[in-house]
Order: sequence, then structure tokens, then C-alpha cells
Amino acid sequence: MDITFKSQEGCRKTYSIHSPWDEVEPKFREVVRAVRGQAHLHGFRPGKAPEGLVKGRFQKEIREEVLERFLPDAARETLQKFSLDPVVEPYVEAVQLEEGHPFVCDLHVEVAPEVPEVNAQGIVVRCPRAEVKEAQVDRVLEGLRERAAVMKPQEVASEGDYLSVTMRRKGQAKGQDLFLRALADSHHPAERALSGRKTAEVFDLKVEPEAGEGEPGHDSPHAHLAPGEYEFTVNKIVRREVPPLGDDLAKDLGAESLEALRDRVRKDVEARLQAEMRALQEDRLIEALLDKYPVPAPPTLADRQLREDLQSMAEEWARQGLDPTKAGVNWEEIARSRRSVSERKVSAYYLLKAVAERNGLTVAEDELAAYFQNLAEGSRMPADRIRARYEKEGRLDDVRDLLARKKALGLLLSQASVTLVEAEPVPAEEG
Repeated sequence: MDITFKSQEGCRKTYSIHSPWDEVEPKFREVVRAVRGQAHLHGFRPGKAPEGLVKGRFQKEIREEVLERFLPDAARETLQKFSLDPVVEPYVEAVQLEEGHPFVCDLHVEVAPEVPEVNAQGIVVRCPRAEVKEAQVDRVLEGLRERAAVMKPQEVASEGDYLSVTMRRKGQAKGQDLFLRALADSHHPAERALSGRKTAEVFDLKVEPEAGEGEPGHDSPHAHLAPGEYEFTVNKIVRREVPPLGDDLAKDLGAESLEALRDRVRKDVEARLQAEMRALQEDRLIEALLDKYPVPAPPTLADRQLREDLQSMAEEWARQGLDPTKAGVNWEEIARSRRSVSERKVSAYYLLKAVAERNGLTVAEDELAAYFQNLAEGSRMPADRIRARYEKEGRLDDVRDLLARKKALGLLLSQASVTLVEAEPVPAEEG
């Protein structure tokens, strides 16, 4: 087998593979015998069909099986000859395999990028100053008030109250349970008729068709209820009551007083802002470093990162109630626009990994324990069980690698010059 270096583009090296037919023929004959022994052809018992007929009928299957047996040897010999350490499985293009002719192909091997010595000195990172505004604290407190609201039963419905009702269309035996709100300006005819209703009250409602209803372009006010006669039974009335912002609410939330609660919220907002600003500093530093030290990304790893990014995007949309499959999303266009972002993520990985290795940055056992304890605080599973799961799945080294890269990023950030500028930070909200 003749193997020669052909070209290199970034992290992808290409090698030309040429093997004479006498090296390929033994595997070819072996595959043909195996296929002939299993082939079911009309008029012939298994193993008795003429070899020429078998080769013609199963040409594609024979070729694929020969390649499957031959290519691993070619790849292994290439890696050994050129001392290559691929980051993904080698793959081939321009394959030529015909009986009686030499085997020819291009073998692509993706390797980790070569990262130069990296230093962040001289890089200026500009970031907004993390300053807590009282308006931010007020927004968080208002959110706490809203989450402390309670639903209290009522006998008579007033504007804004919520009602559990059973709706039955006249002439139909089966009713439908609904949860509505008494609103005078609602588009739902039933909601406009709820104020003043009492628990267990039964009332009739006739919905008249509007002029032009059903015509194209007509915006019907009865979009929630078709014209007709209905009977409603009021099952329950509740009123959402939001507690006042005061010492009683503060004590319910574990603070001694409203002022103590405000101080606690202010510290939480400040900590959150500090974390956000730190993350922003790190992102801007990485961008500056990649501009200063261009690091190519292995194309297959960039493809994987892109798929993960698109999957995360789709999941985020789903959490917001959007269905990407029904929203007419042009994934090809999004993928093209996001490609460079995914590539830089992979490049950043190798840059930070190189900095960690060159500076001997390792992860101590207590740092590993702290990582799993932090994960446990955001889940219902204790830290030791989370760690055991990671260990069973062989992911502990991935965690060590992640923490080492975080240390490398911290080292680089300490070398850079961070300039705080006056700007309105992104408001932090109670999580």
C-alpha cells in the first residue's frame, strides 16, 4: 500500500491511498465467497449460483463490504506511518474500487490544532460597571410579592376574579369545564357576563352572530365561543390577592424586616450582576484572544458543535411555547449564520486547553467536590449520587478538563487589562 501526504487545510490533513489489485483481491474474493454462500437467487440453492451472477446482482453490497474490511487497515497504517492522533474517526472521499484495478482514495484525518504560546497582556477588555440600581431591587421585590399571591374563595364575583364554570350548549347533554376571568372588556362573551355571579349560580347566555361574521378577513369578537345558546354553572369563585410589601411579607420570606429583605435582595442582585459581568469579561477576552491567536477548528467537531447549538436553540424556543417545526424556520440559513460562532467555540476549547496544560493547571479533589455540590444545589439529587453517575458514564475527566479550562481563563483574565465603563447593566431578575 502506497500512502502519500496530499494536502492540509486547517486541522484536516489529506493522504492519497493507492493499493495494487493483488493486495485488495484476497479481501474481495473472501467477500464474494461469503455473499455467494448466503445469496438467494431464483433457480439456485444458496452457494450454488454462478460467481459472475452473484457479483453482478450484489455489486453494491460486495463493494461496501470490501471497503468496510479494507479501509480500517488503510487508516491504521496511515496513522502509524505519519504519527497522527486524530480527534475524530478518519474518513474517505474519491474512492475508486473496481475488480482488477488498484484501490484509490483520499483519506482525511482531522487533528487537534497547533496552539501558539498565549498571553493576554496588552489586551484591554471593556465591560459595564456592575452597579445595583434601586429600580432593580424594586422589580425583584415586586416579583416576590406577585409570587406570594394567594387565591381566596369568594361568594360573589367582582371584576378581575377567576371562576371555575361548567358550560353546556343547549340541546347537548355533555358540558365543558372552563376556567374564566370576570372581565368587562374581554373578547370572550362569557367573561363579560361573570361579574356579580354567585357560587352555584346557573345562568343562560345567548351569543348572537355578528354582522359579517364568517366572511374572509372578519375579526370575530366571538372567536372563543360560537353563536348559540349556552347554560353556565358557577362552580367556584376565587380572587387573587397580592400581599402588601411590608414586614409581614418579609418575615414570610425568612427576613426579619422589609429593610432586611431589601438588603438581602440587593446583595443577591449584586452577586448576579457580578457573575454576569465576569462572564461578559471572559467572552470578550476569548474573542480578543482568538483574533490575536487564530486557532483553526477541526471541521467535524465544528459541525457537532453547530448541531448542539441548533438543538439548544430549538429547545429554548420550545420552552417559550414556540414550535420550530410549525414556525417556518429556515434552519439552513440559521446554520450558515451560526457556523462561525460554533467554530470559535471549538477554537476556544483548544486554546484554553493548551494554556491549562502549559501552565500545569490541575483540578484538586476539593474543587471537584465543590463542582458536584453546586450541581446538587440546583437539583433534587445529592452530590455523591451525581458524581457516581458521572463516574459510571466515564465523564469525570470531562469535568476535570472543564474546570482546568476555567482556571486557564481566569489566569488569562488576570493578565489582561479590564476597564469598567459607565453603562446600564442588564437588569437581574429573581431566578
